[in-house]
Amino acid sequence: MNTWLDSLARHGIALLFGVCFVEAIGAPVPAAVALLTSGALIDLGRMQWLPAFGAAFAAFLAGDVLYYIGGRYTGWWLLGFLCKVSANPESCIMASAQSFYKRGKIALVFSKFVPGLNTMAPPLAGSMRMHPRDFLLLDAAGIVLYVGVYLGAGYAFSGVLTRILEFLDVAGSVVTWVFAAGFIAFLAYRFGLMWRARGYRDIPRAEATDVNGRILDVRSHGYYDRKAERIQGSKRLEPNRLPDAVAELSEEEKIYLYCT
Repeated sequence: MNTWLDSLARHGIALLFGVCFVEAIGAPVPAAVALLTSGALIDLGRMQWLPAFGAAFAAFLAGDVLYYIGGRYTGWWLLGFLCKVSANPESCIMASAQSFYKRGKIALVFSKFVPGLNTMAPPLAGSMRMHPRDFLLLDAAGIVLYVGVYLGAGYAFSGVLTRILEFLDVAGSVVTWVFAAGFIAFLAYRFGLMWRARGYRDIPRAEATDVNGRILDVRSHGYYDRKAERIQGSKRLEPNRLPDAVAELSEEEKIYLYCT
């Protein structure tokens, strides 16, 4: 039996919990692979359904609740921190927020299947003041769906998965070098994106008293809070309408945007 199957079978529930929790808080750890392998082990009789499902569910929920609370009390700070590795942190946040604007709260149910959004969704829900009850219900539904799909797939295709893992174990150093080369290529790609986007990090700024044009409020959250303040004379522009609104704005008029 290959090393990965043996390791997961030997350390079992604790290893599965750890892998799922670490992915939930944003680390590039393949929880999907751990779930698939656990499904295969269940079919082989080396792991039980209920403990495996419960461990994965508890790990994802713990990580998500942690980030939800962080997003609720720190707002954009936590979102910005999670986007530090992005080529453009502001676009990273906007891309995640746009998913919520387009799909509403239901985006939480499917966010686990979307790389990037799976980590950003809980703190984003917190920063937008989603009710804790709604968050827990929708997030739990998403976790049940995600864990169920991958555990079920591993169980259904345990034979194929076992042969693949055995092949990777036999290939040994060759596979290691391939993954290492892929990782280096990924780092080079990310560095290239950051280098091309470096010009967008220094955004020109102006004081409200010095503005001689239209001021648009594009805050994604906090605008509707009871204690929210706004610049006098500014107009509200929903961030999810930004691409369409650009076509409606005059090219000769100065436009100033502000957000939190």
